Amino acid sequence: MTAAPDPVPLRRITHAELLYRPGERALAKSVLELLGCRVVDRGGHFFSAMVEPTVTDYLGNILYASEVTPEQWAFEQQLGLAAAGGPLGEARSAWLDHMRDHPQYSYHFGLKVASDTELEESLRRIEAAGRDDPELAGRISIAGVFRPGDPDAATDTMVQAFIRTDVIACGLVSLGQHIELQWHVPNA
Repeated sequence: MTAAPDPVPLRRITHAELLYRPGERALAKSVLELLGCRVVDRGGHFFSAMVEPTVTDYLGNILYASEVTPEQWAFEQQLGLAAAGGPLGEARSAWLDHMRDHPQYSYHFGLKVASDTELEESLRRIEAAGRDDPELAGRISIAGVFRPGDPDAATDTMVQAFIRTDVIACGLVSLGQHIELQWHVPNA
């Protein structure tokens, strides 16, 4: 008799740690809620966002977010000043333009959604927030949606929607972050 396979793989991504600007904890929570996550904030250094809102599993499928450290924020501020002009500024502008025009070729992480309806509802909420929300206007947007058959679509088996924000990031907050929402086409 053989044992049943373990339903939870031994090797998996447990979490991603996101950072937000000083004083923007509530705004970071709003962005993660717009993405469909359930936020749990118990105070302290970080808060949690459950990727699957119906499951509370602190061992996997979770995003954490904390305020950027003073040391990183000071570095980012100095980097921004240094990139205000000259070759560094030109290179930064070209790179940011490329990220905006081709989000699928920049650093990002992806979240799978359950249905095309959920994806479309998420995109409507994000678009409205990026346009109408007094705190999020200009700080979150849809960078690109690639459907099966589109020229830059990676595959015919899913829809990829790239969200751009400068509220949270897995790196330098001031450079922004892409987050991919993807819906996998059934039987594709």
